[in-house]
Amino acid sequence: MLNVNDIKQRLSEAGLRVKSIKSEPLMPDGRRPDFLVQADIDDRDIDLIIELKERPHLGELRLVAEQIKRYEEPGRIAMVAAHFLGPNRRALLKEMGIGYIDLSGNIYLRAPGVFIEREGKPNLFNERPHELNPYADKASIILRLLLDEPQRSWKIREIAKAGGINPGWASRVNENLVERGLVKYDQNNGIALLRGEDVLKEWADLYDWYKNKFYYYYCHAYDMQELLDKIGKLNDVNGKIALGFQAGANLVSPYATFNQVHLLIDGSSFDDMQREIEGKLNLERRKEGANLILVQPYYRCSALFHARKIDKWWVASDIQLFLDLNRYPLRGREQAEIIFEKLIRPKFNKVPKEKHGRK
Repeated sequence: MLNVNDIKQRLSEAGLRVKSIKSEPLMPDGRRPDFLVQADIDDRDIDLIIELKERPHLGELRLVAEQIKRYEEPGRIAMVAAHFLGPNRRALLKEMGIGYIDLSGNIYLRAPGVFIEREGKPNLFNERPHELNPYADKASIILRLLLDEPQRSWKIREIAKAGGINPGWASRVNENLVERGLVKYDQNNGIALLRGEDVLKEWADLYDWYKNKFYYYYCHAYDMQELLDKIGKLNDVNGKIALGFQAGANLVSPYATFNQVHLLIDGSSFDDMQREIEGKLNLERRKEGANLILVQPYYRCSALFHARKIDKWWVASDIQLFLDLNRYPLRGREQAEIIFEKLIRPKFNKVPKEKHGRK
């Protein structure tokens, strides 16, 4: 639970001298924000109106930002405090003109004559261990279906059948998504996505491509195209492998050159497929100079969900490509944005406005 001492410590670390902190002060409109902080920076007095949201969901964060913005006036700055705010949550608050501070050390504070920003601090607070996480491997199959057809309403049994999951489990995940304000549900119409962009960005904040296992090889090939041609000749893969990262993205929306091919392998088939590919492509295992990387996804059940065949290659879904590239070095973020703008966002734009759940 965030408390006065947490807030005071983080503000002090950012260079503010805290004079006083009032809990739940009564405002002229009768509302009571969580804290009113009187502080100074470089001998200039400022007031901070702070709302606490320990683990805010992106949709919830948007509503909180809209509410506290009304408190702003000259010399008074509205802020959100949380355990951790990922890159997309921070970007949302900046876009809405709201400051933020989290216990991991990220802070953003901007007003006339005042600017403080510390970025890139890692998450020191993981999800609560017993809380159902709709972005976890198996549960994410529901999100993948909803994001792929955002204009469609699904009955629980329909989505369970399409995802190959238990209806009871699908119902539990649906309840969590409803609580987060990301889907709407009623027994007659079923599940419908409300905020597709918020869902994907919140997911991208939590997803960590580093958790995949990477196996590095050199395949004798003149260039990347010859290597891709060799992969395209692999027989009997039946969706058990898929090009991912930049090589996969190049087949759906070319943007940047690449010098390594990432090949995702289905979790349940990894050991057998790894040996088969090593033999058929005559691979040399080595990291330096590697041009082929076999990837064992930490999303064992869902990483290859909705992989599709493009020409002679199996390619990961647009959603999986976006997740893997979002924080990947070597121009990965730019490639992810291209995929989002060209392939994912147009699907959201087809959803009638009333289905987005904007408030």
